[in-house]
Amino acid sequence: MEPLLDETSLVPCPVRPPGSRIQGLATTMRALDNVGAPRVLRAVRDASARDVGGGRGLAMWCFDPSTPKDAGRFVAIRLGKQPFIDGDDGLFSVAQGRRVIEAKVNDSEVIACGLAAVEDHVLIIFASDTRPAGETLRVELSILEADGDGFRKDSVEIQTFASQGEVEAGRSAIVDRIERSVANGELLLVRAHEVFPRLRLGDDARTAVQALSGREPFFRQVLRHFRVLNEAALAWAPKTAFRPALTFSTESIATLEHGKFGPLRDFHTPDGFEHQRWSLHTKLTGGAGVRLYYRPERTLDEPVVLIGYLGSHLPTVNFPT
Repeated sequence: MEPLLDETSLVPCPVRPPGSRIQGLATTMRALDNVGAPRVLRAVRDASARDVGGGRGLAMWCFDPSTPKDAGRFVAIRLGKQPFIDGDDGLFSVAQGRRVIEAKVNDSEVIACGLAAVEDHVLIIFASDTRPAGETLRVELSILEADGDGFRKDSVEIQTFASQGEVEAGRSAIVDRIERSVANGELLLVRAHEVFPRLRLGDDARTAVQALSGREPFFRQVLRHFRVLNEAALAWAPKTAFRPALTFSTESIATLEHGKFGPLRDFHTPDGFEHQRWSLHTKLTGGAGVRLYYRPERTLDEPVVLIGYLGSHLPTVNFPT
């Protein structure tokens, strides 16, 4: 699941100047960043050169003095990243595979909308007077199968996003799509810095996460607990207690100081943080006694949550086996 830029929205607008539109695009992208979407903006090859006002392309307007500097550079950097959507080696071609797919909206051929319909990506529009807000688009797909099943038609409704507010309003559905795209532990580790930017995993936790196939009954619970801990770190105000919206427990002093059971909780601490015996943990549903040990920490830059362990229930003085 990646953000795509609808190329049909890259048109001049007599009401809103390009710099203002770029600012809106940047805030929409940052809002998607905040919910864990991949930090890219997939577009067609000529997106940066398409006239969005005054006969000048989007890339030129990104560096125009009338465009807020941070927003312009932010958009320009994302626009320049490959792969592109169109072309023989583009993302749409890859999605087609051996099939031939034609995508249309209101009888006009589309590329980004088509890819969003085929692979469930998030579609961003470059807001203008004619398209000031996100809208639901019906994409008509004409598909010629290569395996002998012949020709068929399909119709898919996709939601577009044009502002930070729309992303925040659709947050739950976007998060669900993002988490569905994380199919196993290996992908989770690759995407962790985007999806859960405030989490820091120790080596023991990384090893356990990497081993997850995605078929475990508790796998979606791992994603949920990671997300809630990440959100709690984002919202953690100075001089307040860290309170994730999860049921959590602490180990008893007797267990932590026990000669045998205490050292079982000496998990690897992420680099840059002082080692402590781990105590705080959550209990995951969907599995037999799975635990997630964590520790909130304040750094000079931002609050984070350390993850020390993911695995089976560890013995305690009250439950030694």
